[in-house]
Amino acid sequence: MVAHKFTVDLNKPLVFQVGHLGESYQEWVHQPIVSKEGPRFFDSDFWEFLTRTAWWAIPTIWLPVVCWCISMSVRMGHTLPQTALMVAFGIFLWTFVEYVLHRFLFHIETKSYWGNTIHYLLHGCHHKHPMDGLRLVFPPAAAAILCIPVCYFTSILVHILHDDAS
Repeated sequence: MVAHKFTVDLNKPLVFQVGHLGESYQEWVHQPIVSKEGPRFFDSDFWEFLTRTAWWAIPTIWLPVVCWCISMSVRMGHTLPQTALMVAFGIFLWTFVEYVLHRFLFHIETKSYWGNTIHYLLHGCHHKHPMDGLRLVFPPAAAAILCIPVCYFTSILVHILHDDAS
């Protein structure tokens, strides 16, 4: 009996297909399809919309957040040098976190259905469709969802550090 090798139908939404590639996923995802228009990820227009982000949305959304955080820091009584140091540390920390994510999570080798599916959503689509201009940056809706546990963890850490300092 000969096993049938799964092939991805590029005319159908891709996300729930790529998991079926199994061990073939790594080879498939690293053979780029160079076209200006990216593939459809989901059947649902709602979920599809959430995966597409124009580059200019990132500064439009995040610069006001950064400015608000800086203004809150000043209102809390931090001096300009302290605030500048916190901003510089934040830039360093974000750069480091993004490097670690890219190096160790985004390039992990997967073989399972859900591993392949999640990898494709997080970073594999960037390798498969490098010219897709609407999937070059992480979608703000997903970032907002991820901010909840990060903010929670940060508030706990600040609380612990504040109690230790008292």
